[in-house]
Amino acid sequence: MIAPVMYFPTRIPIFGQSNSAEQADVGSVIKTKDPETCNVAHGTHHYRGLRLSLWATLLLCLGACGSSDGDDGLGFRQSSQFPFQTLSEFDFFAGDIAELAPRDGVVPYQVTSPLWADHAGKARFIVVPQGEFIEPMGDEDWMYPSGTIIIKNFFYSRDRSRPEDSIEPIETRLMIKENDDWVGHTYVWNASLTDAVRKVAGARVELDFLDEDGTPKSQQYVVPNTNQCKDCHERHEESRPLGLVARQLDRMVIRNQQNVSQIDYLNAAGIFKTPLQRGFDGHLVDPFGAASVAERARSYLDSNCAHCHRDGGNGGPSGLVLLASETNPTAFGICKGPVAAGKATGGFYHDILPGEPDKSIMVHRMKSADPEVKMPEIPNRLPHDAGVALISEWIRGMSPQSCD
Repeated sequence: MIAPVMYFPTRIPIFGQSNSAEQADVGSVIKTKDPETCNVAHGTHHYRGLRLSLWATLLLCLGACGSSDGDDGLGFRQSSQFPFQTLSEFDFFAGDIAELAPRDGVVPYQVTSPLWADHAGKARFIVVPQGEFIEPMGDEDWMYPSGTIIIKNFFYSRDRSRPEDSIEPIETRLMIKENDDWVGHTYVWNASLTDAVRKVAGARVELDFLDEDGTPKSQQYVVPNTNQCKDCHERHEESRPLGLVARQLDRMVIRNQQNVSQIDYLNAAGIFKTPLQRGFDGHLVDPFGAASVAERARSYLDSNCAHCHRDGGNGGPSGLVLLASETNPTAFGICKGPVAAGKATGGFYHDILPGEPDKSIMVHRMKSADPEVKMPEIPNRLPHDAGVALISEWIRGMSPQSCD
């Protein structure tokens, strides 16, 4: 499992040491009421508190219920009123909403291999209706009850030399399980960071910041429209969660300055019908951690590319399968020719030419900012230099061979 990453306990997330960013130690921003259970009814769905057992409370020191401002529970209304037009109406977070301090029943989670999003970090949470549970079934394709809400907050640092001092949210994406379908919604934060407003058409946000050397810079950040959610989340014409899979969740996390198994933490939160098992065979590794180059590269491609490049995904017709579990070298790109990439090939002939990253279509497309060439297609606009370097190192280390 991935090594634990330390987080600042006073604000929403910071950039970690592995070119990723996750949420703060939430145990430090939630006060505890009843350590056993705090259940609150909200309209047609009842949303549970974390329902931690006493041993789990002692282990995780996580306040399951009660927020710092004295409110008793989430402000959920009837699910028929979803989606609300502002993020604050959901009442996911206590106090200053921009601090992203979760209320009872809003359960944080972290992934092992985050998706690159133009330097944006992410803080992730899930809410499951009271009396309902997720049924984990192997690695993925779990059964979620109607009314489940997955929350992903995107944030950036105004000063990348001191990221912990200048974090600001940009957008929040929700996936709401409505009967048999997942529906995506995007919310863009206002300039005063007092709320986020639903934007069906997406948005383009100009971000001003200081880079690692203190030089003023700016970039345009793209918030996808709601239809584009399906570009990544749809498989076999059904939308599905991406990060909530066993291979991503099986890692260590910091909760209230304690190093704990995230699987144990989520099981103690009471969101699963049957316990999720630790030690999942095939779990991902930190792409910028201490595992082998091959393991790190395959994990990176899994989280950044395999949502499309797999059976049933939008990239499925290409025949390129970038799941870390794929064992056929041709399927994951070695000596594989393109199917219909056109000019996007850059004049190269194989997705991966062993020993030759600069002659591999995969690296060529990862390095590009051209919308007609670049991969992934959305939502990023900037190449991920660290990701390109990792995949290049992996390909360079392969024994050269003729692909003719």
